[in-house]
Amino acid sequence: MEKPKLSEGEILVRVASSGVCHSDIHLLRSELLPVQEGFILGHEVSGWVEEIGPGVTNPYGLAPGDPVVVSWILPCGKCRYCATGRENYCAVSYSRMPGIIGVNGGHADYLSVPEVGVIPLRKGVDVHLAAPISCAYGTAYSALKSADASPSQSIVIIGTGGVGSSAVQLASAMGMYPIVAVDVVANKLEKVKGLGASHVVSASTGDASSLIKEVLPEGADVVYETKPNPDLQLAQDVVSRAGTIVVTGLGSQGSSFNVPTNLFVNKGLRIVGNLGYRPRVDIPELVTMVASGRLDPSRLVTHQYEPERIAEAYSNLEKGLHLRAIVNWN
Repeated sequence: MEKPKLSEGEILVRVASSGVCHSDIHLLRSELLPVQEGFILGHEVSGWVEEIGPGVTNPYGLAPGDPVVVSWILPCGKCRYCATGRENYCAVSYSRMPGIIGVNGGHADYLSVPEVGVIPLRKGVDVHLAAPISCAYGTAYSALKSADASPSQSIVIIGTGGVGSSAVQLASAMGMYPIVAVDVVANKLEKVKGLGASHVVSASTGDASSLIKEVLPEGADVVYETKPNPDLQLAQDVVSRAGTIVVTGLGSQGSSFNVPTNLFVNKGLRIVGNLGYRPRVDIPELVTMVASGRLDPSRLVTHQYEPERIAEAYSNLEKGLHLRAIVNWN
């Protein structure tokens, strides 16, 4: 493809890798919002600075060749949400999400993006394996923060795709215990043991709720519902009194979940929705965690594809073969 032309305040990135995320399938099926013909998907991106555009303030001192990760949340930095540390809910960012809406994504050799979304990687971080920082890790990290997760708390993670598997690794790094991972795909459950899951439960071979309660008789302090189409049925059954359920799955247009009022009040539940992350806060923290060895993306990324196999990558995603997969462009 031709290199995109830079507008005011943009940086051109040569793409190293882009992640294969279930949200892309929602987009391809027009389940979230309509996608125009020719729009480029790919919102989980890493690469190298190719060119600095006009009017870039460049707070990180980036130069061509520097390895970076690209955020799909692009806040304005000026509104009341940005000013109060909630930049992932900035109205401007809702209209310009690379690979989702308004800005072409990273399933390509190059992408141009407003500079607020370009964050440097630290020395020693593998640029190709860094792509999941900008979605899978970022979403899971922000969700755990929103749930006020802390060391020694117990957690149940429902779904072990890219975000759920990242949450397992992050919960382990944070010192949470027990960490119970739930899925219907046996090979994924086996893999997340290596990421820090202390217990795994198959939701396809038995009563998942009973199996979880064998480990956590009073329920979990935190239940993280990561499924693309959350229903909270299992979550509300296994959360402890005064516990928290956090949700990041976007669902389809018009989808919903039901929580009995009596259960909600009597248990003193807190149900938290969380969109993405704060790119200027959470992403640099995650980059540091990877550089220090607290997080290891090589254990999360189970499959790597060349661009000509991208259709196979999404087919395998739907089959449940990945924890996280990336497409290597350069």
